[in-house]
Amino acid sequence: MYSTFLLHNGKIQLMGYAWNVDQPKAIACLIHGIGEHAGRYDRIGEALQESEIGLIAVDLRGHGLSAGKRGHTAPRAEILRDIDLLIEYTRKIHPDVPIVLYGHSMGGNLALDYRNRGKYRSLLEGYVITSPWLILMRKIPFYLYQFSKLMAVFKPDFTMNSKIKSEELGNSGIIAKQENKHLIHGKITVRTALDGFDTADRLLRERVGGDDGAALKPFLLMQGDADQICDPEGSRRLARLEAERCTYIEWPDLYHEIHSGGAESDGAEVIETIAQWIIKISIHTME
Repeated sequence: MYSTFLLHNGKIQLMGYAWNVDQPKAIACLIHGIGEHAGRYDRIGEALQESEIGLIAVDLRGHGLSAGKRGHTAPRAEILRDIDLLIEYTRKIHPDVPIVLYGHSMGGNLALDYRNRGKYRSLLEGYVITSPWLILMRKIPFYLYQFSKLMAVFKPDFTMNSKIKSEELGNSGIIAKQENKHLIHGKITVRTALDGFDTADRLLRERVGGDDGAALKPFLLMQGDADQICDPEGSRRLARLEAERCTYIEWPDLYHEIHSGGAESDGAEVIETIAQWIIKISIHTME
């Protein structure tokens, strides 16, 4: 079970969650996906604790128990600052412990963006990215994209339906057990959507660079081949682009939330793979 804390970015209050370990080998800072909240990762947090890995997360603004209009996780510069705060909090509590940034879906888009230009990107030891928003299975018509660009100028918090269905996420039994379903919503604003699309386009065209060592940080990239929300081809393309630093695993028959499995799997093997990879990174760091 987790404990909670609060972070503040100006007037925006963020609800935080911590799955603590007395003497952690590493800490994973979690960035969740659109429409969900960090409390849904309790199963992962408890599993990581068994491997002596702590998990610390926040509800993104516009999500869960954090402030903000539902689905308005923008502008991107402020969201990257929210991630700064999460890392600062983690570093304060665990000053000498390796930190990995873990992002799922839209959180994967955000974590990859942070790897590219985040303030503390060179301080992180690695990244875990699952089912990232790079290419969506539901193609956005050009006219709708242009309309969104126009609306983002005049009303950036204009709300649309994300059209994500629970049966597309993972094993129905695992999804049914996740807590606080009333905190889940199907909303996304035009500015949030455009930030995601623009970031995805850049990530698939440009390798991470810079002279601060961030480009050398390894990342674990994983996706299910039965994902009905984010096209696995996006992850394949990123894995080829960043081949020197990327470990790519594509899981047969797993859905969008690979940690929640698929029709026949509960995703436990995915969570175990995440834990093993983080331990491997932390051992390398401490040597």
